[in-house]
Amino acid sequence: MSVLSISADRFRRVSVLAAPVLVPVSMAGLFRFLSRRLAPHIAYNTGFAVYWLGWCGAFPLLVLGPRAVARLLTAGRRPSIAEAGLLLLPVAGAAGEQLLPNRRAVSRAVAAVMIGSAAVNAVGEELLWRGVFLHQFPGDVVRGALWPLAGFSIWHLAPQIVLPSRMGRWQFVLGAGFVGMCNLASAWRNNGLRNSVLSHTATDACGVSAARFRLGMDVGDSRA
Repeated sequence: MSVLSISADRFRRVSVLAAPVLVPVSMAGLFRFLSRRLAPHIAYNTGFAVYWLGWCGAFPLLVLGPRAVARLLTAGRRPSIAEAGLLLLPVAGAAGEQLLPNRRAVSRAVAAVMIGSAAVNAVGEELLWRGVFLHQFPGDVVRGALWPLAGFSIWHLAPQIVLPSRMGRWQFVLGAGFVGMCNLASAWRNNGLRNSVLSHTATDACGVSAARFRLGMDVGDSRA
């Protein structure tokens, strides 16, 4: 192995370790900047577009490469009963907190945004916060699991600069951390993201308020 390849591998590992700090800080700065210059829902959508394209898309592809990304997204055994129950917990919580109380506010357009944004967000976040770390730090509980879980949780403060949660900022962060913990357990057990992506998508697809906000509805009350 050449010196250049060793240096490139070291750079990738350092970049991955820095992500749980760089993502929340950079995205908080971006959401704050956008919130001062754009309408709230446009600032929200623009910030997420940058997050999805940059951190959730380009970053994992640069670190892992297309083949490893494809392998991680499709790998995963059939979940055990216990694992399936764990993956259903955040879905049930999101349905009870968001979907069922607001079901009458779900139009066709809102439903399309709920499902579409959930799929994009779930795939990207599982790659960024689970897949990249599984690949770079296999078996390392601190660097490969707990450190990215902390970054995943804290990142959820950033979009709340534009759209604060009715749950409260830190309660929402704790809820996101619980979702991340359930998905992390599945990803580590399977060394793949297939099951966690499905659970994450179903959880995010319950977000009625966020979807309406993305469409410019309920902008006057900017709370999720």
